[in-house]
Amino acid sequence: MNLAITLERAGRVDEALTAYASALEVYEGHMPTLEAMTRLRVKAGRVDDKTMSMLREIALKGDSQRWREWAHAQVAKLTP
Repeated sequence: MNLAITLERAGRVDEALTAYASALEVYEGHMPTLEAMTRLRVKAGRVDDKTMSMLREIALKGDSQRWREWAHAQVAKLTP
């Protein structure tokens, strides 16, 4: 996850998303990684069915109320 954050901060979005995905393969269901990856996907405009599924998972199981509220708001905003 630290590599993904570093890549994201460097503006290397594709590489950051790949690093987040790799981190989730190693630690499946790691909520902070899922939250960070989903936030980046939304920020980068890469919203697809997978992103929506990740948002719904965060809305239900997010690490904090703030994350859950953010995910709910994104689902509402991105749902046609």
